[in-house]
Amino acid sequence: MKIIEILKRRNRTLLEVNTAEVLWALAIMAAGLLLPLERWGLPGTDWCMCVCAAAVLNILSLLHMQRGLERALDFDSGTANKMAIRSYLIRYFSFGVILVLVVKTGIMNPVVFGLSYVLLMKVAVYSQPFTHKLYNKLFHETDPIPEPIVEEIPEAGNS
Repeated sequence: MKIIEILKRRNRTLLEVNTAEVLWALAIMAAGLLLPLERWGLPGTDWCMCVCAAAVLNILSLLHMQRGLERALDFDSGTANKMAIRSYLIRYFSFGVILVLVVKTGIMNPVVFGLSYVLLMKVAVYSQPFTHKLYNKLFHETDPIPEPIVEEIPEAGNS
């Protein structure tokens, strides 16, 4: 529970997205073990290895994205933009290198690995509101109620 508290203090949204990533990866791996994927030449264990590797790579990518954005926010807009682009290029160049290694070594199915990487990230981000509610219940927290912003309109004669 100590790790969750550290992650919660560091970045709650990142914790929620990573939780969604793990839950979806487990669900997809379970489906891979239950479905008869051997008919298509893809054993369930190969499927699970691809999804697990993609989930780990996604979590590392999200951590790198957070680190890069936090560092970029300390600079002016031009430098911050360059740093964000550099961080983006590092992430996708790394994914490309790993994908080439997967293809060359034949350890995993590159199509399943690539699709898992892309789709798991999207599904996890879209599932974040649900994991947010889950963590609110787990930590016994509630979201603040948004209140309208009241703007004062200057009187016509006092301008």
